Formats: sequence, C-alpha cells, structure tokens
Amino acid sequence: SHLVQKMRCAHPLTRLNIGVADDRSVARMPPMRFKLFLTFSATLLIASFIFAQSNTPEAPTAETTAFQGITDLFRKMKQGGDHPSEDDYKTRREAGLEMAARARQFLKDYPTSKNAEDAQGLWSIGLSEATLAGDTNAAVQLKTRAAEMIKDPKVPDMMKLHAFSVNYLTEWGRKNGKRSLDDDSPDSQKAYAEAFFAAANVLSNKDDIFKMALLQAKSGRGLSDEEKRSIAQRVLDNTNASPSIQAMAREILSGEKTYAVGKPLELSFVAVDGRKINLADMKGKVVLINFWATWCGPCVAEMPKVKHAYDKYHADGFEILGISLDESKDDLLRFLKKNEIAWPQYFDGKHWNNDISFRFGINSVPTEWLIDKKGILREVNTRGDLEQTVGAFLREK
Repeated sequence: SHLVQKMRCAHPLTRLNIGVADDRSVARMPPMRFKLFLTFSATLLIASFIFAQSNTPEAPTAETTAFQGITDLFRKMKQGGDHPSEDDYKTRREAGLEMAARARQFLKDYPTSKNAEDAQGLWSIGLSEATLAGDTNAAVQLKTRAAEMIKDPKVPDMMKLHAFSVNYLTEWGRKNGKRSLDDDSPDSQKAYAEAFFAAANVLSNKDDIFKMALLQAKSGRGLSDEEKRSIAQRVLDNTNASPSIQAMAREILSGEKTYAVGKPLELSFVAVDGRKINLADMKGKVVLINFWATWCGPCVAEMPKVKHAYDKYHADGFEILGISLDESKDDLLRFLKKNEIAWPQYFDGKHWNNDISFRFGINSVPTEWLIDKKGILREVNTRGDLEQTVGAFLREK
C-alpha cells in the first residue's frame, strides 16, 4: 500500500506532482524498485512519483519487464518540459493513454503482483495526464474509474483516496486551464486542500484524510499563515472530525510550536527493537534525528554518509535516532540488518502520518536535525555537511 511518492521524498530535488518524473529519474529506472503512495508534503497530494533504489537489482522477468514498460512512459508524459508545443501535448496524450492501457493489462496479467497497487495508481495518472493534455475521453474514463474504485469494497482506503483525488484535481485543472498539475502556485495549493475536504465527505478513512490536511496546515509551502489556519479551522469545525483530530487542529490554531531552533527538543519513544529512548537522557552527546524511510531513494542514497559519520564519531559521543516513515516493519528490519545499522529506530507503520514526524510537521524526507550536547536543537538541515557539523559540535564545551 504505497500510493504515489515524491522525490526528496517529497520534493525539493524535483517537483514531481501527479506522477511526472524528470529525465534523471527515468534514466535510472531499470535498477529501481517503484512504489506509489499518497504524499502529503508541501505540494501535498497526489501522485508525486518517486523511486526507491534497490541495492541488488532483480533479474528481469516478464512481470518486471511489463511493469518497467509502464514506468518508461513517464518521459513522454513530460515531453516539452515547461514549454510544450501542441505536438508535445499530442505526445503526452498518447503516452498517458498508453500508460493507462498498459497498467490495465498488467493488472489483468499479474493481479497478485507486488506492483499491483502501483499499477492501479499509474492507470489513474496516465488518464490524468492525457486529460490535461487535451483528451476529453480520458477525462470520462478517469471519472468513471474513480467512481468504480470508491464503490469497490476490495480496494484499500488509501487507493480510493488516490483515485478520488487524482480525478478531483484533474477536473479542477481542466476548469482552470491547467495543462499540468506540477506547480506550486497558491491556487494549486488551495486545490490540494479542497481535495482533502471533498474526499472526507465521501470516503470512510476520515481521520487519515484530516490528518493529511492538518499536515498541510502545519507546513504546506505556498500557503500563507492565514490560509494554514483556515485549513485547521475547517478541520476543527467539520462534523466528521474525531475528537483526537479536533485536538490536533486546536493545537495548530493555538500557534504553539512543537519545536524551535535554539530551544530544547522533547522526544521519547520505544524503538522498534524495544529500547526505551528519551532525548533528555542523552545530554552530553550530539544527537542526529534522522527522518527517513526505506522506500525513499534519496534517503537510501544518503544513508552511507550518515553511517560513516556514526562510525567515525560514535565513540566520541555521537548518537543517531531514526524516525522511520515506513509502512512495513519487515522492510525496515531487513534494511537495518543488511546495512548493519545499529542506532534506535522509531516505527509505527503510519507512513506520512507517523506520530513523531507529524507532530514536528515533517513533509519531506530525508530530514536531518542535529541536537547539541545541551539538548538544544541547533540544525534542521545537515545534509551535505553532516560530518563536519557533528565534529564541530563535539568539540564544543
């Protein structure tokens, strides 16, 4: 159950809304393992396409080749970049329709594949891209598909949300003259928020949906403080919101920050291996809080650097606390064992609704926070100079 994913894994490296990958990610597709999930980051919603690198590429089979054929169409759906011609739109329409057709055939041929849910998401994305490029028949297909998936009791809740939201945003894009949904304009941000509220009126997993909206209220890029408060207020006032969700909305509306650079950070949890962790007990040490996931390609690429810093400085008082946004405990434990990662990991299987990452408004991974010897949060972005910064903090008195 991994609907559509983002790139850092949720942007800054590449804006990938609604399933559009850039040439660099496409060029690296063959050795990659794809997962899809509903992302809740600053552009928050849908179908941002990302890959998760596999350390050991699988030998190609008829099934993996068929799935690769679907994902290979992403380049064509981005034809023309930011300034596409009418010929480029024609290519995009054709690529979107072909992606939908191939995804449909893949599901017919391999209904129990581990990539089945991914193919479901790609089917919708293909129809969306074809619609935005000007194919009115694709719009009808997409709307019909969303309605059928919502009614199907066999379809997981998050996949229903994905289908509903792709259709909602695509319809919004058509009405507003959008030929693409991968921009961070204020109007697009507001449309993503509206998609959440519309979905909450139709689907059953309302708490999950409202929590996504509240994450946008916490840290959605492109939204003013007033607009973020408005989202939280709407959640609070919604009769479908549970008491726990309403409490979260009130906390956001109170304006109280759950963390601040230059202030002590409160964090405690029971690690996936049973260790009881309390950051307050770690004063005198430099601590990295690493928000990450095994499905996040950039996280996996960053891990050797993180591990090198740990191996170099651990004996001098450097610790790491991992906050895993994985859904699968088995995937996490397998990765930790294979890569000989010894530091504690928090895991609750809630993905972007992870209790700790949500509390701190984390909307992209990897995110690396550094705590000094006094327990003070000093850095909220150490990527690129982690080793040097850790060394400097350890030398402080």
